[in-house]
Amino acid sequence: MTNDTTDTTRTESTDQPTTATVRAALRAHAHEVGTRGPTADFPPGSLPDALDDASIVALGEGTHGTREFFRLKHRLLRWLVTEVGVRTFAMEANAPEARLLDEYVTHGRGDPKAGLEGLYFWTWQTEAVLSLVEWLRTFNEGRPLADRVRFRGFDAQYTQGAVDALREHFGDGLPPTVANDLELVADDGTRPMQDDRVGERIDAAERVTPCVRELDDTDERVLRWLRTIEQATTYKQRLLDWQSGADDSDAERAAMEAVIRVRDRAMAENVAWIEGRTDGPVVLWAHDAHANRDRHSVRGSGAAAASMGSHLADRYGDDYYTVGFAFAGGSFQAIDRTGAGRGLRSFTLNEPLPGTVERVLDDTGVGTAMVDLRAGAVDSRLGDWLLRPRERFSLGATYDGEPDGYLTAYRFAEAFDALCFVPETTRARPLG
Repeated sequence: MTNDTTDTTRTESTDQPTTATVRAALRAHAHEVGTRGPTADFPPGSLPDALDDASIVALGEGTHGTREFFRLKHRLLRWLVTEVGVRTFAMEANAPEARLLDEYVTHGRGDPKAGLEGLYFWTWQTEAVLSLVEWLRTFNEGRPLADRVRFRGFDAQYTQGAVDALREHFGDGLPPTVANDLELVADDGTRPMQDDRVGERIDAAERVTPCVRELDDTDERVLRWLRTIEQATTYKQRLLDWQSGADDSDAERAAMEAVIRVRDRAMAENVAWIEGRTDGPVVLWAHDAHANRDRHSVRGSGAAAASMGSHLADRYGDDYYTVGFAFAGGSFQAIDRTGAGRGLRSFTLNEPLPGTVERVLDDTGVGTAMVDLRAGAVDSRLGDWLLRPRERFSLGATYDGEPDGYLTAYRFAEAFDALCFVPETTRARPLG
């Protein structure tokens, strides 16, 4: 899950007015897809041809709490599964914990709601995501195993799922000291900042991973579970380094950039591992901050480092295709940072902010559409405009009700291959 992943820096943005020519060009490259639900077909010619050829398609989101984003991503996934032959779907969720949902969609075992709860984040515990999971199960039922869509995770923030998997694998075969250290490594999905024993867990992880590797260094599953522990432990350590404070703003920014760097690099590594063991394309579900090809910026800190998408674009080139998601106005859910509490609730953005990409797209009069940015980048009317930094509204898990503080500048021709635009949104519906 992305937390506070927008950058308020505005110095890079251009002050040049948007011309009628630019608006007309955007309208020409914006292919309306309609507002029907995830089962609807796409109008002929509305999806870029490059979607058919990509090895990895990343479906982003401008917020973690927008129902229309989730339903449109579901619709795109259905098309990629049924028309392109995608058989692997991976979410911004802890990799070992995703095993429960893979068991459900592949074999029908388990409870999908419990599987979503097991990913720890409220962001995925919504009716729209559950509907997607249930559709995957329906699609898979009765198909040969090799023709079923698999459910994967590619994040590595927590150790609990990896520890559970290792215990299940080894049973009573672990030496007592190793078993005790694994017990300590298990974090129960607790965020490092709320974990009083995080330092002890880091030390235990550094002791236990080489010991377990000596017990079994041939089983690929064991090696991946250990890798998750290593990745999560490094992430926790960088968070502690940042939390411990810095003498000046430059040092604090550098510490936050280290946090971004290790997590996004780990996610890219895990995606590449998944792709290398997949026959056919892979579809990813992540926040725009991770999925974009350029950088992951952190709101209010000035910190920025290479995003997951940047690493994947370096590795796969044009075979990595990333779709951003933006909206003009409407509701979304987020954790409240207004001071009234930190509970999950609905917020509303009444209209797009002046000077943003959303404002320009809204002014074109386009409906729900996919804007082909690859095609736009080589259009003489639009290419230069897309290469200049343009602000957009975006947030991760939290929001304080002040939209001006949630603007991120992207060079859209470099950051995304396409942009899904939704004029009006509603809050994602939490599971009851």
